[in-house]
Amino acid sequence: LAELATELRQALLAERPADQAARVNAMIRRYGAQPYLAEDVGQPFHLHFHGSGGTEVEALGGEFATALALIVDGYGPDRFGQCAAHQCEAVYIDLTRNASRLYCGTACTARAKTAAYRSRRQT
Repeated sequence: LAELATELRQALLAERPADQAARVNAMIRRYGAQPYLAEDVGQPFHLHFHGSGGTEVEALGGEFATALALIVDGYGPDRFGQCAAHQCEAVYIDLTRNASRLYCGTACTARAKTAAYRSRRQT
């Protein structure tokens, strides 16, 4: 899983869209992502893209690689980033309307806003 996480991070944070596309395409090929319809409890049929390998990591790799490709296709290649909070290395997918996300989640957003407020009060 650590290898897969590193591979996903490199694809998410690639500097050029062409590099990002190449990394995502390589992951789709590597994990053999194949679409199929699934019906989960309480949900209608929907697409899954598990990899064709025999391990859970290979299955997840296919799913994640295809998800990244769909996000790039639907939202563009600039929707991924690294959290701007101090000492946070998390990455995020920005699905906001105006592509304005800076932090990985509400905890980092709150910490950053609190630090900025305290900094302003000290001056």
